[in-house]
Parts: sequence; structure tokens; C-alpha cells
Amino acid sequence: MLTLPRFITLHAILGMALGIAFALYGPLMLAFFGIADIPSQEAVLYWNIASFARLFGAVLFSLGLVLFALRAPIAKGELSAESQRGVVSALLLSSLLATIVALTQQASVWNTWAGWLLSGLFALLTAGYVYLIIRRPRSD
Repeated sequence: MLTLPRFITLHAILGMALGIAFALYGPLMLAFFGIADIPSQEAVLYWNIASFARLFGAVLFSLGLVLFALRAPIAKGELSAESQRGVVSALLLSSLLATIVALTQQASVWNTWAGWLLSGLFALLTAGYVYLIIRRPRSD
């Protein structure tokens, strides 16, 4: 059964894992999305793009850490139902936005298996939060 503490734990682990991958291996992760090596005369452009991939990784990792810290108070019932609904609503909206952006980029720029994987991941997170917002949030 899908519960808020379990789903937030899953989201936290995914965020931290992807965050580490993008932060430490930004150029490699970019290659999965079809962003090939840029010719040496455009090296500055390439490293500017790679720096945003690394920044994206840092933000994903930070989100994962925050969610990991949040799961315990939710599981222990230390957050009211109203606060839990607010958390789920915020995560639903952010996952929905990420899904829309990823699908748009997949259709117009990436066109890679990694783009479909990332789009699908964000869509699954969105679907999970839709389920949790419909079902009254409870702790385990």
C-alpha cells in the first residue's frame, strides 16, 4: 500500500541518487540526453552547460535530503493532516511541472531513451502524489 512516508522515502532516494549522478558526472549525464561533446572552439559553452547540469544535481540532492528529513515527522504523526496535505500538494505541483518540462524537452530537444526515462519518472511521482492527495494522508 502506498503511504506518504514510504513514497516520500522513495522520492528522497531517487532525488539523492540522481543528484549525485548529475553533480558528480554532469557531462556524462548530459551525454545520455544527446548532448554530445561540443567542439573545442566552443569549450566555454560546453562547460557552461555542464555547470547547469551539476547545479541541477545539487538541487536534486538537496531536495532528497529535505524529503528524507521530513519522512520521520510524517511517519510519527508529528505533522497535522493539514500540513501533510500541504506537503503533498507542493510535491504534486513540483512533480507535475517537472513532468511537463521533461516531456516538452523530450519532444523538442532530447529525443533519447534517457529523456523518456526521466519524463516517466517525474510522471510516476506526479501520479503517486495525485493518489496521495485524493486519499487522506496518513502516517504508517
